[in-house]
Amino acid sequence: MSDKYVPVTGGCLCDAVRYEAEVNLNEAYYCHCKTCQKTTGAPAEVGVLVKPGTLKFTKEDPKFFQSSPIARRGFCQHCGSRLMYMSLNREDWTNVSAGSLDHPERVVPAEHICVESQFPWYEVADDLPRERSEDYPELIEAWANAGLTHEGKQLPE
Repeated sequence: MSDKYVPVTGGCLCDAVRYEAEVNLNEAYYCHCKTCQKTTGAPAEVGVLVKPGTLKFTKEDPKFFQSSPIARRGFCQHCGSRLMYMSLNREDWTNVSAGSLDHPERVVPAEHICVESQFPWYEVADDLPRERSEDYPELIEAWANAGLTHEGKQLPE
């Protein structure tokens, strides 16, 4: 195991869905994309990257909603808690929501992404890097391969 990953546990509000995984607590990120805003009901999501192959459910499995052609989101069917993002084509992009961890206070965000969608009234007072979607060519390529723009809109034909 790489020393940047540590074992964690987490779950939903009602405790029906529980998981364990290895994550990098020091490379969490705020995502300000429209989809994260819609799926969380919050101005931004704080995602914590999961080491591929380590996410395991220890009680019920979550239900999944395919939120775009490139990703699905896991949630509890009982209480509705949003727990994770899973890429359909990149296992190394899987993340768990910081708030679903048993000890979210250990999370250290490292950056803000998709800041072109950040709400003008939502200011996080930190000195972290702020990246636009186009700063992530792999993400732009994944969206384009799915026929989408970075805003989740269909590309013109």
